[in-house]
Amino acid sequence: MDERLEFYLEKQHHDLNTRALMLTHSQIANDLNSSREVISRLLKKMEQQKKVILHRSYIEYLK
Repeated sequence: MDERLEFYLEKQHHDLNTRALMLTHSQIANDLNSSREVISRLLKKMEQQKKVILHRSYIEYLK
């Protein structure tokens, strides 16, 4: 699931041509056929790895 989430964020980054992704954890979970809890956990892990920054209303993609 980690790789799927990273690929998804990379694709959103390129499609929208922005680092600020206005996506909720629920939207991502729905798109990836996962649960919000799993996505939240993985995003937190990615934040610790300095791949994303989680803001209140958006996700900043750093990679």
